[in-house]
Amino acid sequence: MTKHSLLNYLLIFCLIVSVSSCFEDEDDLQSANTNTPLSATDPNNPNPFTGVMPAIETMPYAQISSNRYCIDLQVWDIPNNRTEPIKTTDNIQAAIDWAVAEGYGEVCLPAGHYLIGKYGNDIYQAGIELRSNMAFLLDQNAIIEMAPNNKWNYCAIAVRGKSYVVISGGKILGDRENHEFTPRESDGAIAHDEGHLICIEGENEYVTIENVTLGKANGDGILMVGSPSGSLEQNLKNITVRRNNFSDNRRQGISLVGSSEILIENNEIHHTNGTSPQFGIDLEGAGRLNENITIRNNYFHNNRGGDIVNTDGKNVLLEDNILLQGDDSEYIDGPIVYWKNADWTIRNNTITMRTVSVNNWNGIIMYSNDNPKTNPATTFIYNNTLNNSGMYMYKGADLEIRDNYFNKGHLAFWKMDNLTLENNIVEHPNECWAYRFLEVSGSASGNTYNGEAFSIPLEDNIPWDGCWIN
Repeated sequence: MTKHSLLNYLLIFCLIVSVSSCFEDEDDLQSANTNTPLSATDPNNPNPFTGVMPAIETMPYAQISSNRYCIDLQVWDIPNNRTEPIKTTDNIQAAIDWAVAEGYGEVCLPAGHYLIGKYGNDIYQAGIELRSNMAFLLDQNAIIEMAPNNKWNYCAIAVRGKSYVVISGGKILGDRENHEFTPRESDGAIAHDEGHLICIEGENEYVTIENVTLGKANGDGILMVGSPSGSLEQNLKNITVRRNNFSDNRRQGISLVGSSEILIENNEIHHTNGTSPQFGIDLEGAGRLNENITIRNNYFHNNRGGDIVNTDGKNVLLEDNILLQGDDSEYIDGPIVYWKNADWTIRNNTITMRTVSVNNWNGIIMYSNDNPKTNPATTFIYNNTLNNSGMYMYKGADLEIRDNYFNKGHLAFWKMDNLTLENNIVEHPNECWAYRFLEVSGSASGNTYNGEAFSIPLEDNIPWDGCWIN
């Protein structure tokens, strides 16, 4: 586009904005009064975060053009001083739309503090929407912040029905410190737990989020909601969430509500607290498919509900993560929680509990009920280290647990079928706490207690009772 055509575009855009502004009052959305720092990351993280991060330089998708446009704040009349959220939202959106239409693949946002948010509908506060075949690259000193609002839902940045999208660099913040919890008209509820920083919704493919600090969401740092309940295929897929700092989000760090081919790696996810479930990562499809998900090399700490919950995920790999209960925190549920119809491999993780949870000293717990297990897949748990914590599974089947080390930990099973228990090392001052069995069948070999061989006479299809403490 020539300079003359750009000026014409801007004149038309400014006319539209000036007309629409008659219907919205910028003064209704003021900059927040409270703006406390995010909770600190942990320097003991083997891959520590030392501050804000620049955007990545090499794009992961060839479909994104290397042509770069850095948004000219003066040309587009974009405030970067944490004021005028409606104007800021509209003008950033116009700049992105123009750049993509002109063939730019990389769209960068300069340093500054951008307050965003505008009326979407009666329960939704709208933010910025990205397009296909683009990278939205924030300067490491750029902050996008959702303005205080009273809506149940918001998405600071939304990716809906797009492909080949990158979000990288800078900081994205929610409004949790200054949110107005107006009762919902339908039932008076005030949870307001659907205010998210990045929303990936619908049929999306090939999206990367990397080197971003995501904090203070009223809901989740990242929410993924895929193909509708009952769909035979999951068309929200091939999503990468890498090397991000998730801090002080109110409901979840990351929620997977229907997703496939997901990679979550090298993130620090911490200080999730405020409204249930309060987990670092929640796999909960609510009837949608959650499958083929890898969660590895992440560092979890100080998450109020727990670190990872898997209610329904299939073929999930959880490996090489550190899950640490902070000195100043307590779990409600526990580090790792799952339901019996989920299946996954849990390997090479280090789990440390410093205080007891509602579920006792259980680093991995399988929730259950009286309904039969319908997923025939086996869950594999091996080569993990559990400090001051153990495992408890009940009313389920199809488990292989081997080669784990329990430092003051335990293994406990109740009404469990087809359990394989091999080469686990348990150290605990109380033998009956260390190994507990009630109505359990399967096989066991090579397990030890305080350095000595420990006999567990499990047999296939024959329930056995060992030592048990209620």
